[in-house]
Order: sequence, then C-alpha cells, then structure tokens
Amino acid sequence: MRLLPQFLPRMAIFFILFTCGYAMATSETGVIQAAKQVSNSSVDNFYQVSDELYRSGQPGAPQMKELEQRGVKSILNLRNFHTDNNEAKGTQLKLYHVPMEAGRLTEPQLISALRVMKYAPKPMVVHCWHGSDRTGLMVAMYRMVYQGWPKDAALAELKQPEFGYHQWAYYNIVQYIDRVDIDSIRAQINHPDDSHSVK
Repeated sequence: MRLLPQFLPRMAIFFILFTCGYAMATSETGVIQAAKQVSNSSVDNFYQVSDELYRSGQPGAPQMKELEQRGVKSILNLRNFHTDNNEAKGTQLKLYHVPMEAGRLTEPQLISALRVMKYAPKPMVVHCWHGSDRTGLMVAMYRMVYQGWPKDAALAELKQPEFGYHQWAYYNIVQYIDRVDIDSIRAQINHPDDSHSVK
C-alpha cells in the first residue's frame, strides 16, 4: 500500500501518453480527418473526401472537363430537377442521378445513392446545387456506412462551416443521422431490390 502514491503518477503519465498516441494514430490513418479542399480548381465547394470520393457544388461544362482531366470517372447528382446531361457533353464521365429534396429526404433515396457510391466507377464526385446539404448528408452516410465513422464524427464534419450546411433550414438531416440504423442501411445496400439497382 505504501507504493501506491508513487505508482499513481506513473499510471497517470502512461494514460496521457497512451491517449495522445491513440489520437495521433487515429488522425494519421485518416479515420477522423475531414475532407480537404482541392486547390487550383474552378469547381465550386470542391473537397476530397477520400481517395475515391470528392464532393462539390454544381459543376458547369468547363468544370466537368476539369473533373475528367483530374481522373474522375463518374458523377452522382442529387439535385431534384436538374441532370448533368448538358454540362457533361463531350466528356466520358459516367452520370448518375438520384433526385432528392433536402427537406424531404427518404431512406430509399439514400440507399440508392449509397449503392451508386459503392459500385460506380471511381474516383467519383457527389454534388447537389451548393454542395452543402444533400451532399453533406451523403458524405456523412458514406463516412458511417463505408468508413466506419461514429455518428458524432460524421455530424461534426457535416457542420463544419466551410461546407455551408444550412442547419437552420434542414435540421431534419441531423435528426435523421441521429436516429439512423447503420447496420440496417448496410443490409439494404447488400440485399437490394430492383429499385435500388445501379446500372
């Protein structure tokens, strides 16, 4: 018992070093690193999420050509009434369209988008109009479903001010992430019906 007071400071030091080492390792492996802005680009709100995924606002025709030159293979458009057919003319980009309304999201829409994110040619870009709300949600889902991020980390990235998430208008996005069953989402992706197929 007399050794305990001397032992406690050593335990505290070990715990601090272990915790700091874990945090550094976690950051270095990219587990909790937020998307990084792509420099020297004309694409609006353009960030690299992972080696295979980028996020952005609506690309115009020049931006579609830039994306192709950067090696992007496919585009996932989340806008409700706007396709990328005109903007992507003259490119070989593979186009996918899963229409969504930021204030009226449905789980089947999210499943469809997540299947595109899994099976479409990579690297790919996911975008809506501003690249903030619908795009932010799908990046958060990608983080949780495919990268194993905890909800609090995915929400923290969603809310980073540089991405432009309009929480005051679309608080339903945060509410959905809070209650979503990620295991159920994974099961639905792996056992799709025809409405969720990717072609």
